[in-house]
Amino acid sequence: MNRLFAIADLHLSLARPKPMDIFGPGWQDHVRRVARHWDAAVLPGDLVLIAGDISWAMKLDEARPDLEWIAARPGRKVLIKGNHDYWWSSIRQVRQAAPAGLYFVQNDVADFDDVVIGGTRLWDFPGINWPLPAAEAMAGAAVETIEDKARAEVDDERIRRREIQRLKNSLAQLPRDGRRRVAMVHYPPVGADGQPTALTDIINSYDIDLCVYGHVHALGDEPRPGADCVIGGTRFVLTACDWLGCRLRLLDDPAAPSFD
Repeated sequence: MNRLFAIADLHLSLARPKPMDIFGPGWQDHVRRVARHWDAAVLPGDLVLIAGDISWAMKLDEARPDLEWIAARPGRKVLIKGNHDYWWSSIRQVRQAAPAGLYFVQNDVADFDDVVIGGTRLWDFPGINWPLPAAEAMAGAAVETIEDKARAEVDDERIRRREIQRLKNSLAQLPRDGRRRVAMVHYPPVGADGQPTALTDIINSYDIDLCVYGHVHALGDEPRPGADCVIGGTRFVLTACDWLGCRLRLLDDPAAPSFD
């Protein structure tokens, strides 16, 4: 049986280094810390799920060193797109340029011996609430007028509808043959309170065993029920890099993440 690990929000920038410690001490030297734990914990046959925000690169050529860094780590890696992955445009070009051992999910599924994986990026959804990091609060201040806000809300709703359809299309392709059924999304489908939402209802309807997600940051070490909870038979696990202390999460282990 393949062991499953997960991490999201690697925010790599090897081509054009971008300091991440400006976002807090949890990001200090994060690339080296992730590599150290990854190389020590993961075996060649294991699967590593990377739930979006892979690279700060704007173009695929700039992202190539980051993809090569991921490929150099042990295990087989399954990736989905995050909101900062601007380099990920044409999935055909991404797959052609990527090193061996990387599997990209976009409007399809990744199929392995004992696990099948689908998913999509998702988007911000009303009622799914997490503490708002200061950087995101500042970004939100750019919406200055009522007209701008109205236009932004219309566009958000269009993206939400599209991402829900993409989620359904992908999960509907997962074969029902007894293998573990996994959903990967970048935006959280569940809030910090761990209560059911319209998105958890959709994911439950496809009999998903496990759903991993990322995106939310700067949460400190306070208990967050939504970071690892079971809703309707599906386990939902937050795998953002800083939340996990720059350590991959072994999803077969129910223990809480370790902070160091």
